[in-house]
Amino acid sequence: MKAILAMVIVAVLCTACSTVLKQADAKMAAEDYSGALVLYTEYLQTNPQSSQAERARATSVALKRLLASQVELDRVQREHANRQVDVNRLKGEVAKLRADLERLRNIDLHEGRAK
Repeated sequence: MKAILAMVIVAVLCTACSTVLKQADAKMAAEDYSGALVLYTEYLQTNPQSSQAERARATSVALKRLLASQVELDRVQREHANRQVDVNRLKGEVAKLRADLERLRNIDLHEGRAK
């Protein structure tokens, strides 16, 4: 009787573990990388020696790197956008300076003819 109860408990636990791994895989396929990472981590905490642990561990490492890369990309894109604003502002200043220069040149030409 105890053996049967133990087998039932193991079967239930394996099914639950398999469900967590399937959910993690589904989140990964749906590009919910943060959610997938949480589930892979949960799976590894409860099943560190399972046959799927190495795959879950490798996937977790890859997801951590991917998420870190996305954070870095967002930072670089914000920095680029800020620099683009500066470039546009400087282009406007250059255009105003060119217009001022052209007006001064015209004034000089006009005064040179008047003499």
